[in-house]
Amino acid sequence: MRKYADQVSLLNDIAEQWYESHRKKGRVNTNVMTAGIAVAELLKRNYPLTTENVSTKNGSQVRGLSGSFVRKVLIDNGENRPFTSEGGRTSRGTLKQAIELAALINDALGDAGNSPECREAAATSLQRYFVKCIGKDFFDKKCLQVPIDPSKPVSKIVDDIFEVAKSRNDKPTGAVAQHLVGAKLTLRFPDAFVGMDNANAADVQTGRQGDFQLGNTAFHVTVSPSAKLINRVIENDRNGYRSVVLVPASEVSFASGLFKSEGLDGKVGVQSIETFVGTNIEEISGFSTSGIRRGVARLIRKYNERIALCEADQSLRIDEPEWISDELESIILYGTVDE
Repeated sequence: MRKYADQVSLLNDIAEQWYESHRKKGRVNTNVMTAGIAVAELLKRNYPLTTENVSTKNGSQVRGLSGSFVRKVLIDNGENRPFTSEGGRTSRGTLKQAIELAALINDALGDAGNSPECREAAATSLQRYFVKCIGKDFFDKKCLQVPIDPSKPVSKIVDDIFEVAKSRNDKPTGAVAQHLVGAKLTLRFPDAFVGMDNANAADVQTGRQGDFQLGNTAFHVTVSPSAKLINRVIENDRNGYRSVVLVPASEVSFASGLFKSEGLDGKVGVQSIETFVGTNIEEISGFSTSGIRRGVARLIRKYNERIALCEADQSLRIDEPEWISDELESIILYGTVDE
């Protein structure tokens, strides 16, 4: 395979340029991605790639492109998230794009494309690239698709949200956690100022003692507790602030042990984000079924408001089921609920 490394590298560059050329307002239609996968598959058996072997007999669609075929290639390349049912649906526009890519492949490979070994290496590399595009520009740019079931404990709903965030290639769990905590604090303390910052903003940039600061308590939200938190707790204590460290439930033991090993267990409270958010939402909802349903709706809406205001990546929003809109009384700009 190394024999054809230069051709494969050149082809990858050309495929990327072709892909980027089909962006509209920063987005790419999934048919462009799937057409690329199908043309790469055809390359394994055909060369040069002609209009006749890229299109179906009636000349209306890309040969071999179907939902089941795309799902198989995705799975073979380690992408197990369910793809759109339109994954195999094509149009004449899609066929035109596929023929365009085929011509670029022919030019890039030249005589080397006559080698089955070269074509196999090129096709494998191309499919891997387009699967990554699907992950980055389709799966990771959708709103978080979470089954929000208000009959569950709210802590379990938070856990469900984390699991969906962790399944994304860009692993945005940290940002999701911070804004869920921010949303919860806003609902619990409606008259207090709760920071509205990008999740990547450092404490020193915000002028606060932690990710959030209420009274003389500094809240640190992290999904990966590390030694640097020790210095933050020491600094908080020196400045007269209490420290609360919020981590996923799976990290509570580690974080507690981290502070205990440094003799700081008496100066910091460690809680799971799931419990911190979930229990408080249930408390302010009066522990009633109807109250909790409304509390969950308000939490998700408030979280989405924060994403709208603070983050450039709007795919961090949680897709709101219809019942949430039905539950909330009135909506103004950014979906704010009149309190």
